[in-house]
Amino acid sequence: MELNLFLRANETYDDFYNRCNNLTHFDCSEEEMLWWMMGSRRLPLIEIVPISIILVVIFLTGVIGNVCVCVVIVRNPGLHTATNYYLFSLAVSDLLLLLFGLPNDLSVYWHQYPYSLGLVFCKLRALISEAATYVSVLTISAFSLERYLAICHPLYLYAMAGLTRASRIILILWFISFLCAAPFAVYSEISYRDYPPNSGNMSLNSAFCALMAPSPLLELSSIFFFFVPAVLILCLYVTIALHIRSTKVTKKTKIGLLNGHVHGETKQARSRKAIIRMLVAVVVAFFVCWTPFHFQRLFYIYGYDLPQFHVINEHLFNVAGALYYVSATVNPILYNVMSAR
Repeated sequence: MELNLFLRANETYDDFYNRCNNLTHFDCSEEEMLWWMMGSRRLPLIEIVPISIILVVIFLTGVIGNVCVCVVIVRNPGLHTATNYYLFSLAVSDLLLLLFGLPNDLSVYWHQYPYSLGLVFCKLRALISEAATYVSVLTISAFSLERYLAICHPLYLYAMAGLTRASRIILILWFISFLCAAPFAVYSEISYRDYPPNSGNMSLNSAFCALMAPSPLLELSSIFFFFVPAVLILCLYVTIALHIRSTKVTKKTKIGLLNGHVHGETKQARSRKAIIRMLVAVVVAFFVCWTPFHFQRLFYIYGYDLPQFHVINEHLFNVAGALYYVSATVNPILYNVMSAR
């Protein structure tokens, strides 16, 4: 709702702020106070319509893509491999992230408060969304480690290969993810504003599902479920790329090979280039999708005193939120469409 709708006769913007921000001579209606403290109930249409279209496209493509991954792997016994178990786990976690997170966030854009879905869903949504995020990151890390062993240490991978091992690792990743996400459910509450301020009388119209967590929780989440995995993934893929480059057959050697082998080496060279392209795409997608999300979290904690905090945080939240869900949509493309198998 625009501020002009709240201005009284001959009242300026400064007058409005003074009467709503002055606790000694507080003279604001409940609706005015909520606008002053929490903003409009709904974002302007010029912002919300394009955001909604983008999120709906992300939701549809992500759900369809990840469901297809699950169905293809389940229905084809030949695809029941350790690698595809990781992909199946990744697809399930991405589906949970999309189904429990995106529709709720989209509804908040259209109706920011009061929150009406109850405390149980507030906590459940926080638990599942956070856990699904952790599962995705840990699964990508485990998958990257598996790719590293397959390319750089194939004999070692063969010695430790097995579907049972992969299944156990995936179960452990899910257990760790839900265990570490549990505090987010514990600290997620439906918060209320007092009307008048500091009166002890809750304004039911101000209900909002929010994370009331102590500061270290968000920092620890970013460290252990973004920065550490990001460094690990980057190191693994750089090592893989260097290993592939080091094993290329030189042009001089190719000349001395038989014609049949020349074609084989050419095919192998194309395969190596395809692997490198996929590795680069995976690393770029990981950083592009997840960096804004964690940066926005940390900015919300440490950037509050900046003069343009609210403006920066709003735009950063919109960009980070979209890329956050793009990560669940792009995974089927990177790990399946780009793979010939």
